Amino acid sequence: MGNLFAGKFKHGDQVEKNYYRIGTNDEKTRDYHFNGLEAGDYVLPIKGGSIEKLLLFERFQTNKNSIDALFSEVKLYSPALSLSGNMINCKFFLPDMNLLNKAIKSTKGIGFFPIAMTKNSPDIPDIDFNKSKRRFYVCLPEKLNSQSFFLPSDICMVIANADAWNIMDIVIFNGQSFEREEVLWNLYQEKTNYGAEQYSLQELLNFASENNDNAPKKHKYLTALLEEITEDGIFTADNPVSLYDNVIVGRKQSAPSTGKKQQPADNPESEPDIDEPDDDYSGIEDLSNYDQYAKLMAFNPNIILYGPPGTGKTYSAFRIVEAFEKQNGQSCSFKQVAAQGRARFITFHQAFSYEEFVEGIRSEPNENGNMAYTIKPGMLQEIADSCRIQEKRKGVFNDALARTSTSNVVWKVSLARKNEHHIYKTLRDKNVIAIDYGIKEDISQWDDGKLAESKLPFSLKAFLSRINIGDIVMVFNDPRTIRLIGVVTGDYFFSTEDDFGYQHRRKVKWLENFENSPLDIYGLNQEKVMVQGSIYESNVSVSDAISLLNTHEDAKIAAQPYYLIIDEINRGNIAKIFGELITLIEKDKRGIISCTLPYSHKTFTMPKNLYLIGTMNTSDRSIALLDTALRRRFAFVEMNPDASIVEREHPTIGRNVSPSRLLKELNNRVTEMIDRDHRIGHSYFLGDDLVTKYDLFNVWYYKVLPLLMEYFYNDINKVGEIAGKEFFNTKTGEIKQLSLKPNDIGISEFEAALMAIYENRD
Repeated sequence: MGNLFAGKFKHGDQVEKNYYRIGTNDEKTRDYHFNGLEAGDYVLPIKGGSIEKLLLFERFQTNKNSIDALFSEVKLYSPALSLSGNMINCKFFLPDMNLLNKAIKSTKGIGFFPIAMTKNSPDIPDIDFNKSKRRFYVCLPEKLNSQSFFLPSDICMVIANADAWNIMDIVIFNGQSFEREEVLWNLYQEKTNYGAEQYSLQELLNFASENNDNAPKKHKYLTALLEEITEDGIFTADNPVSLYDNVIVGRKQSAPSTGKKQQPADNPESEPDIDEPDDDYSGIEDLSNYDQYAKLMAFNPNIILYGPPGTGKTYSAFRIVEAFEKQNGQSCSFKQVAAQGRARFITFHQAFSYEEFVEGIRSEPNENGNMAYTIKPGMLQEIADSCRIQEKRKGVFNDALARTSTSNVVWKVSLARKNEHHIYKTLRDKNVIAIDYGIKEDISQWDDGKLAESKLPFSLKAFLSRINIGDIVMVFNDPRTIRLIGVVTGDYFFSTEDDFGYQHRRKVKWLENFENSPLDIYGLNQEKVMVQGSIYESNVSVSDAISLLNTHEDAKIAAQPYYLIIDEINRGNIAKIFGELITLIEKDKRGIISCTLPYSHKTFTMPKNLYLIGTMNTSDRSIALLDTALRRRFAFVEMNPDASIVEREHPTIGRNVSPSRLLKELNNRVTEMIDRDHRIGHSYFLGDDLVTKYDLFNVWYYKVLPLLMEYFYNDINKVGEIAGKEFFNTKTGEIKQLSLKPNDIGISEFEAALMAIYENRD
């Protein structure tokens, strides 16, 4: 019998067509990536956290620029296996959770991992994963006496007592007694003995706090673990990967590289094979599940994700952005994209308006403390402006505009008086803007308090403290025109190098010179003429100012994508919010057709590289009722409840209840009694807060039941047909809270009622 491997397959067609390809024909890289795989070995292909089939490896095929591993199909698994639910819990696998952890998470350079089998394992094709599950517990020593509670192959991490919370042993039940589980015990010793002491559970909890390791997910897990052991004397580790990360590994730290397997020296893209606990791990994630939607976004830049509540529409929007980034040659998380200013998030509601989305008049105090009414861009115009700014950061402008964004300001400046051309020319050639009045001393070290108390003119105060690097400056020519555009590149400094004064200075880089043909900006300045004051904030936006610059021929950098995510898009008045822009968002009209905005009278064109992603809750409003204009301009992607995601992350909760089976049966009943738009999403049974049966109790009573009560207008009889009549007092019409106290076989009244919903109905 061949050995068994877990293989992390990247693309769905590889699983479907039974092959695996690496992008090199180097044999050393091949041997490292496939990790000792030989002909006759079996492989469980992991794709998106699921395993659909068992493969038999046949041979390698070397191509011009790649190597293919070719397999034959041995059997199909229906339903598909899940890593946390079936594979890691299989009692015929030695519990080397370090190895299985690497098979789940990303270990760069290695795609296949051998799985060690127990001596009593049947032939690999004959393993029935659904009937071969082992369970993992953390418990007090006295719980080991309740042997009727345990099944053969169950594993327990034993805590010395409820005061010290020290881990004293890891044991396995052989059907008659407990004995040390050497593989897992040795792994625990390895993870806690490389230069660090073994910590108690309470110490691990303390370290996970915000003031120490700042590991919130670990803190939540350990809190739930300690509370349940305190309450029941035993904690069920439904997800062994979480047990590995939060308890076995201990604190955040990396193991030493000594004794570790090294990559081939000529594989520069691989990284040291060092395992490290990952507090950001939240389940099995594979961006290839979102590739089709990223491709759809290239076809239509406007998409809407719609489905029942809790189907992960907003979460999916973030992952689609990441998949789109990857398809465009960048590996950026959504958090990184947002930090770069390329993604914005907004939620529509009944009071949301055009003025907030596109542009409107806002009241705000001016520098004198008086109320002023100015035209301000909305969220859509702001991100569209960011797109245009990024377009101009190409070629020679890229460095100069690196710190310029929509948050910067455009200043009107006077570079010397009209009759002082020699001063103007000197300052221009030295790449500075300057002010000649106020006081004749260096004010660079003045703090805000001294500056506020001083009697300096506003223009000099602004010159020192309000102008920022990245701001745009326009040099006055006459009340309607300018002769220079530049960008501020340095802080305030004081200079006496010229005998004509103008000692207060800022460094700039000139971007465009209009001296021979001064440029009229009257329209961009909201039809206001300029005055000869030394410096003041103009009404021109940064985007409009930069649009005046000529694009250089050597600017070959492709435009980066920008994203506007509109949550709950169907809750707003679409016609009112989008206004005339509903036409401009169409793909074939972007960058071509423009409109004049009603407040600023600016010309607006929708950028080609701005993508709109909306989310829509179908229980609030059916897709059939949406504005026809919106439906025609967006591609609609249905997001359905997916019980397999729940199965992967929480195969059981509290050992007994299967949340995935519960979800499927609830949705079957909801669909029959109402419609599919009111199904319950899988995210109700996911998350870091859902660890124990106590957490499940809270989810059920304070999230799921209230949702069903809302669907049926508090009709107890109808809700009882879906959720079970045990949860209701038929005489009073009130919700009845069932007991969480376990019986002799470890099942509480609450758990039994949940299990009764789906048992014998799958």
